[in-house]
Amino acid sequence: MAAAMGFSVSGAHAQSATLYGRVVAGVDYVNHVATANGQSNDALRFGSNQWGISMWGLKGDEDLGGGLHAVFNLENMFTAGTGVSDGLFNRYAVVGLSGSSWGTILLGRAMSLTDGEGWAIDPTGMQAMGLETLVYGRNWGPRSNAITFNSAKFGGFAFRLQTGLGNEAGNFRANHQLSGSVSYTDGTLDVRALYEELRDANGKLSSLYGASREYLVGGSYKIGSAKVYAGYSLIASSGEDTIADATNPTASTRNQMEWLGVNYQVNVELQLIAAVYHANVNHGGGSGTLGVIGANYFLSKRTNLYATFGSMFNGGNAAFPVEVSDAPPKSGRSQQGAYAGVVHYF
Repeated sequence: MAAAMGFSVSGAHAQSATLYGRVVAGVDYVNHVATANGQSNDALRFGSNQWGISMWGLKGDEDLGGGLHAVFNLENMFTAGTGVSDGLFNRYAVVGLSGSSWGTILLGRAMSLTDGEGWAIDPTGMQAMGLETLVYGRNWGPRSNAITFNSAKFGGFAFRLQTGLGNEAGNFRANHQLSGSVSYTDGTLDVRALYEELRDANGKLSSLYGASREYLVGGSYKIGSAKVYAGYSLIASSGEDTIADATNPTASTRNQMEWLGVNYQVNVELQLIAAVYHANVNHGGGSGTLGVIGANYFLSKRTNLYATFGSMFNGGNAAFPVEVSDAPPKSGRSQQGAYAGVVHYF
């Protein structure tokens, strides 16, 4: 349960702060990991952030009157297996203003729109085996020096805008980020479309998975106990500026991906997951197809058990790992992975 604190600032205004978070841990197995001597080995490991990340945070709200609120959010991701984080408040460090009639504007480090909107249209909820896997984590993570606007809902429609300033004198495009999304939800239908542009230190679109443009559209539809998901994404970098790297050795400039999946609520406790993702990479980059099945068993509103199995089938020169940004197989080889564990929210 979240811990909340409140105190009076004046006769008219009040401020509250809420502590929240979750801890995720388990075990993880991956086979066919390519080694330096040209062989393949299996790996059995402690599982920390495969189903979802461990994190804790603070949210605050002050009622300024007239429907206007001052808000802040500080959030930190950590690895349960080691207790280590990449930095304090590495997900959110924002302050802003919120109005019930127009929305919220936030200033500071914030999660990308691709992360939040992608989670809503991914059947696995952006696990390590899911929407991120075939794009090397392109959609995950925060954006620094960001200005984020989240609109109020207007008849089921909402939109979001975000820009990240590069802070480079003389080159406005250097390390610049720009994104926008629109969504429509009505209870059974959820449809979303998004655009994001990430530029490198020189202001160029030089990396397919690091400095590029992304176009994404997808949605879900609830039918009885089942929620069906489908989507499409295109990631594109500049043909004249793209540089080969470890995730893109063929200097490819396009990754096109489609996915289809379902969540089925067997009963209050048990949820089943199944999904297929397929990506084609141009310029000889090959193709990858990821199949995932999984289950979540809810012991309570705050505690659940999880188990997920996935198989990656690579074609041509592709060497996508079965878990996002993990140890890959040899080019053109398949790889299987599985993880299971426990999640607790507070």
